[in-house]
Amino acid sequence: MSKAADEHTEDASTQRQNGNRAAGQRLSRTEPQQPSKKQFALTLDLENDWYFDEPGYDHLTFEYIDDFIELIDRLSVPLSIFVVGKTLEQYPEVIDRLDTELDTEFHLHSYRHEPTTNSFREELKLGKEAFRNHFGHDPIGYREPYGDIDPAQFPVLADEGFLFDSSVFPSYRPGVYSNLDTPLEPYVIEGVPDLLEIPLGVFRGVRIPLSQNYLKLFGRPLIELLSVAPLPNTLVYNVHLQDLYRTDSHENLPGMKRRIMGRNLDRSVEILEESVDRIRSKGYEPAKITDIHSYHLHLKQ
Repeated sequence: MSKAADEHTEDASTQRQNGNRAAGQRLSRTEPQQPSKKQFALTLDLENDWYFDEPGYDHLTFEYIDDFIELIDRLSVPLSIFVVGKTLEQYPEVIDRLDTELDTEFHLHSYRHEPTTNSFREELKLGKEAFRNHFGHDPIGYREPYGDIDPAQFPVLADEGFLFDSSVFPSYRPGVYSNLDTPLEPYVIEGVPDLLEIPLGVFRGVRIPLSQNYLKLFGRPLIELLSVAPLPNTLVYNVHLQDLYRTDSHENLPGMKRRIMGRNLDRSVEILEESVDRIRSKGYEPAKITDIHSYHLHLKQ
């Protein structure tokens, strides 16, 4: 990458870190090949609860790590974890338990989840260092916090050795992203031929994200829709620990957000189990996200 292009990318990524990217900015891509295999990847964004790092509120959901391990074991599906670099540094013993007791793989979820004045590349390098120090190798997959990926960041990911990204919600979130014209299946980023975007799952047509926080928010109507609505053949279903377990961090949220995030929270484990059952009943094969990457590399050949 030229120095001028690199500076342009750094400027754009710094703007994203400061929350200044226009929500309507389009993500360039090449049209995907339609996969015939139906694959389902359960992913976990592993981060500080609700992005609190104050004493008494930081990573409180780790108190439920035994329950979570039992839950994933009951579901009998592999788990792809996108972990924040600071979480890796602060809680290596929790990461090791997930790594050894479950069928998991790990990817990077930036170095810190909260906004920073660091450039995108600086955050990547810090995250890669934390990842390498723990696992002994660099990450190959990435997910941007909030799904707020800027098009100028894709070349940086490829330049830093990442093979795929899974940040894009092909949906609309006011003030954050507007991706209603992006593909629902994995696709190659235009101008970045070595980087595959594996978008998060949405319902076809309505494009409501198929993730735990939305299933929990809308409850029974959206769960029932799982059985009848058309879905992408490649389905990435995302969850956070704070989507499943109530802690004092939840009670520290501002009023409206606390009510939204608390809806059906005490039934959330049951909702996840039923949702996974319904997805599997539609013929989806559980997979790690690297399996999806490998399958789509094969389709390109």
